[in-house]
Amino acid sequence: MLDRVLQTVVSSTIAIIALFILARIMGKKQMSQLNFFDYVIGITIGSIASEYAVVRSVHAAEGLTALVVVSLFSILFSYISVKSYRGRKILDGVPVVLIENGKLMEKSILKERLSINDLLEECRQKNIFDIANVEFAILETSGRLSILPKSQNRPLTPKDMKIPTAYEGLCTNVVIDGKVIEKHLSAINLDINWLYTELSNQGVTDCSAVLLAYIDTMGVLHTHIKNNLMSKASFIE
Repeated sequence: MLDRVLQTVVSSTIAIIALFILARIMGKKQMSQLNFFDYVIGITIGSIASEYAVVRSVHAAEGLTALVVVSLFSILFSYISVKSYRGRKILDGVPVVLIENGKLMEKSILKERLSINDLLEECRQKNIFDIANVEFAILETSGRLSILPKSQNRPLTPKDMKIPTAYEGLCTNVVIDGKVIEKHLSAINLDINWLYTELSNQGVTDCSAVLLAYIDTMGVLHTHIKNNLMSKASFIE
């Protein structure tokens, strides 16, 4: 009995490691919203891995070979999807308009096998409670619903008010969970001495107490202290 348990542990460990490596090779798309083919590939790989982990009759070479072959198909079809428009239509499908100018596209809704309740729920989740306010609602190939409200129902923006705004860009994380990310500091022409000085100015004497510290596009350092150290006044002014 113990031998079978140990064998299952070893097989499961090998399957997890193999899945991790293959997932990294297949890329981030496999981990994001799935299209039809990605969905099939995900189910197939999961089934093969589970069979390999617990079924004694499946040899290690056979299980790993099957995982590699299915992963190669995923990479091949992803390449075809990128390079060929026709291939992309076959593998990924095409976006479908479900609402146009406040009108339900009944044929498209039926073709996609959606109920009206499902569609209305998706609209409500995007803060649309009256479909008369929708210019277009498009079902994407990932299965997500994209909605363009009618122009008179869109939120007012600084551009609409002719108010000038400054470029914001992305913030730069420099400390995560107590670890200084020196390459991020170097990328914005700063060094660790500057960071320690700024932290000290904010009352932070121990970098390991920092849960997150980031620099905004104005060059200001924002610091968040770990919850279990919030009571220690020595870290914050």
